[in-house]
Amino acid sequence: MRVPRRVQTLVPVLVLAASTSIASCGGDVTSPAAGSSMELVLHGLRPLDPATEGSYELWAYTSAGDAVSAGRFTLDAGAASGDAHVPFVLPIANPSRIAVTVEPPGDTDQTPSLSELLGGTMDHGHAHLSIEGSVTDGRPLERTPGHHSLFTTSNNLELGYPSFEDSGLWLFSISVDVNPYKRREVHLTPLLRGWTYEGWIVYRQGTPDEVWIPYGKYRPDQDGFLTSRDNTGSGYFSGDPDYVNGGVEDVPGDEWTTSRVADHLGLTLPGGLALPLILNAVDSATGEAVWHHVITIEPIVDENEPPLADRPFLLRPYRNAIGAGGPEVPREILYQDNDPTGDVQPVP
Repeated sequence: MRVPRRVQTLVPVLVLAASTSIASCGGDVTSPAAGSSMELVLHGLRPLDPATEGSYELWAYTSAGDAVSAGRFTLDAGAASGDAHVPFVLPIANPSRIAVTVEPPGDTDQTPSLSELLGGTMDHGHAHLSIEGSVTDGRPLERTPGHHSLFTTSNNLELGYPSFEDSGLWLFSISVDVNPYKRREVHLTPLLRGWTYEGWIVYRQGTPDEVWIPYGKYRPDQDGFLTSRDNTGSGYFSGDPDYVNGGVEDVPGDEWTTSRVADHLGLTLPGGLALPLILNAVDSATGEAVWHHVITIEPIVDENEPPLADRPFLLRPYRNAIGAGGPEVPREILYQDNDPTGDVQPVP
């Protein structure tokens, strides 16, 4: 059972004045008037760090497509575990659409960012907001994207094959027949230009908090397949001096075998972890996977973050335990069914 939670709203002064004068009026639900008292109920969102992630902002759209801000808002720490209720005042009459954006840190303008998180059509004073058409191209997120493999190529010339194959992770399947699209590449729903996918390996043994290590940001091609490498190539810890362009793989992924290049860049793995990483390790006591693979969706403003400065955004649609087994074992990428949503309704 979700527990309703209140949130602090940050609304423009003029809108706040309107709220005071019409607080007891819910407006005409058939054609809500400007100044109508409304409520946004959010499901599955957490607070944003204003210094690193920015802020949420609510927008009402005219029939001509012009956006008018209904105010910025913050969520309390418990919002992600229940429904967050955001009261607001409608800034225009009978909007055609309502949307929530993620505005970058320090933003003060009256223009919505490219990173629209939720949106939906307004009909008779109500709207259901989803990521479809806001984050994605209008389609739902892929439920069966495919598999990833453990594999390294950066050291095969030097050491021969196999060489630390359990220290690399790439988004392709060695066994094509197990993928639903019968192709080696992973299939993901195309995103709108305000968003990008990012891949992570996550360590979760012997520490109170998980250790998240990014392996790059990437976007699928027009057909939804990952047919290009990510923005870090084979990665800072692959030992390849030209890690962005070198190597042979044409799909996203990274390798964690040596600090030879990372030392020159002044980079160390978080969490005090040592190289080479053994991604198929399991807990000797429980048999549970030590490493997990995660795909998040990130605002486009994070696309050019400095090396290892990445932090996972709240959209985390895919996660799977890597677990025991060699490179010949395909690991299925699992959809988590945790997409945030929202609903707009008049205040009675």
